[in-house]
Amino acid sequence: MRTSARSRRHPAPATAAALTIAAAGVLAFCSPAATAGTTAVPAAEPLECAVIVAQDTHVGFPTWRWADVRNDCGRRMNLSVQVSGWPDPECQYLAPTETKRFRWDSTGGPANYAWDCGG
Repeated sequence: MRTSARSRRHPAPATAAALTIAAAGVLAFCSPAATAGTTAVPAAEPLECAVIVAQDTHVGFPTWRWADVRNDCGRRMNLSVQVSGWPDPECQYLAPTETKRFRWDSTGGPANYAWDCGG
């Protein structure tokens, strides 16, 4: 059975689209943010209404750090904290007046401020 010259030279449009999607998935998986184990990509300014109310290290593990953030923004927010020299912890949704704990393993130091992840 003969196939047309066109089908031998170029992948079908559906195949090309699948290859494009697969390549994008591989790039996303291999990005620095993905390999660091976090989805947070700091591109925002400090958020005045999201307050770090406490932070410290875990007892006996000085590089295991945590910070409690309270949402005083008046609406549901997707937040993280900015950590110098280390990937920021994963973003978490906080309801108005809710406080959540962000954790990270860092020799880079404490959290500097909370920021809006968007969404």
